[in-house]
Amino acid sequence: MPQLVLARHSNSDHNPAQPAADWPLTAEGLRRCQPLAQHLAPYKAKRLYSSPMPKALQTAKSVAQKLGNLPVRECPFLAEHSRQSNAPYGTLADFNARMKRLFAAQNELIFGDETANQASNRFQRGINTVLESANQAENIVVFSHGTVLALFVSRHNPIDCYSFWKRLKMPAVIVLDLPDFRILSVIEDAGIV
Repeated sequence: MPQLVLARHSNSDHNPAQPAADWPLTAEGLRRCQPLAQHLAPYKAKRLYSSPMPKALQTAKSVAQKLGNLPVRECPFLAEHSRQSNAPYGTLADFNARMKRLFAAQNELIFGDETANQASNRFQRGINTVLESANQAENIVVFSHGTVLALFVSRHNPIDCYSFWKRLKMPAVIVLDLPDFRILSVIEDAGIV
């Protein structure tokens, strides 16, 4: 039975002078794409799907190259929770506190440009778009971001969204069954073998 494999992007450059949506991968993030590719190789994907944001797209392209130059298709619905207008990163403690509130009050605009539910609904549209365009007999690999991945997985599984988000390192891999999106496995730190 085909599976949906969700990959969180690798380590990005936390530069407070630019929006998080524009952060590229660090040298360490690029290095960690090699073990990520090793974790993803057994799924024998024929193509990869990615958020258009630099850190996810760079991760996808690096893994694609390591897996035999697979094609990478961008899907804007797979982008991270929109935080462009009013979401300075601040300290790690500040950011974690905002994230905890975001996951707890998913219908409220806590920060950024969309509620958690709006981001989750958009990401679900992205997954639906990918599933409609993919060969239903193949495993599907999607590269995206921690917040929307945690929201999506918690929508379909009885897990605490904030705790799950906190556990995911950069990169991470979540394998779900199809069509129910139930968790089959999680590699919390896919940057090591």
